[in-house]
Amino acid sequence: MIRYQQMSSAAFYAVKRLNVMSLLRLLAKPFSVFASVIVLSSCGGSDGRPCAKDVSLCIVEDPPPVEVWWEAPIPDFSENPDRPVISLLGERTQLLAVGEFYLEEGALAIDEQDGDISSQVVIDGSVDTNAIGDYLVRYSVTDSDDNMAIEHARMVRVTANTKTTLTRRPLGTTFANFGYFEHLPLDYGEATEKKPPLLIYLHGSGANLEFQDNQDPFSSLDAVLENNGIPKLIDDGEWDNTLPFVMVAPHLGALPDVGYRVRLNAFVDYAIHTYDIDVNRVYITGWSSGGFLSSAYSVDFPDKIAAVVPVASGLSIDVEDLPDDFCNIEAVPVWMFHGTGDEVISHGDSIKAYHAILDLCQSRVLPKLSLLTGARHHMHHAIYDLSALAGGIIDGVEVNYDPRFQPYDESIYHWLLSHSLEDR
Repeated sequence: MIRYQQMSSAAFYAVKRLNVMSLLRLLAKPFSVFASVIVLSSCGGSDGRPCAKDVSLCIVEDPPPVEVWWEAPIPDFSENPDRPVISLLGERTQLLAVGEFYLEEGALAIDEQDGDISSQVVIDGSVDTNAIGDYLVRYSVTDSDDNMAIEHARMVRVTANTKTTLTRRPLGTTFANFGYFEHLPLDYGEATEKKPPLLIYLHGSGANLEFQDNQDPFSSLDAVLENNGIPKLIDDGEWDNTLPFVMVAPHLGALPDVGYRVRLNAFVDYAIHTYDIDVNRVYITGWSSGGFLSSAYSVDFPDKIAAVVPVASGLSIDVEDLPDDFCNIEAVPVWMFHGTGDEVISHGDSIKAYHAILDLCQSRVLPKLSLLTGARHHMHHAIYDLSALAGGIIDGVEVNYDPRFQPYDESIYHWLLSHSLEDR
């Protein structure tokens, strides 16, 4: 596995205030394969895509110290026979029209020692049937020996002629260890032939709290929107609502410091556990530092990820320094994107990653690399909104790709959906 730093509880609950050089060293350690030696601001708005930003806007100086507010425990999904077991009564997802009465059906809880402890189940969350929204109702219980059950949740969708497209789940409102955005497909909860796939989007480091003068878990999610990418597309009404994905986009809160392997995996487990999705179709994508994280996660957990799309990231170390387990990535279909004019992370890093996978590993599906000619670091929105598809026009300029590699000739979403763990 890629060597993330081991997390101690003390370090998790009290992250140190670090200067830039400390952040650089820490960022390089846990993601030695897919990691940059540059602190990335991932700044920029949505104007002019692919945008040509002033390089000075993307150089991050020593950020002021910010008190860490995400002191959230990591959810425990371990199979402990001593912990109680919760079972929801009724449907896992309830569909209601505006104004319709919501009947709380509750849950059962059984403990090996205490027996039936259903009366002790704590139900948390409110449902406003007068307002369109996707409401999460949580169920938890603890037995007499203080063993906590794995928390369960019920989704209550209140709709009229429209449905909620993007929901904020700030830290503390769920049992996830990150706050996040959620998007549910239009038919989520309805009787369909297949369960929906899960798409996890990881933002660039410009959305991290070191660079935001904000410790409010509710409004801090704005940083993810300002970072562009999939949540911004959905919020702007530019998302294709025929796509079947449950999409979650965590606010990572900080540059990787300690325990990131544990923290990110805990969130992925949370999403798989909380949403009624097809576990064989879990996909991950990210831009800039989020691209590094998505690649690193796919190396460490190839059996969870059906396909990965890293954007503007790459491989920043020499091939001879790759760890022995680098070729875990061979199980995961990979499609990389980069701009040849990237002023923050060289597109050569993605070329290096592409050749490392192609030459050293035995991929079931050959890796793909698409180099957008002249595009700079902030080209990710054009990848995600599909305007960068070969043959398109962006800001009056024809889109061109390096002919040595693959053009962007197919929607990444259709490409992702063509892969499943069942194919392996």
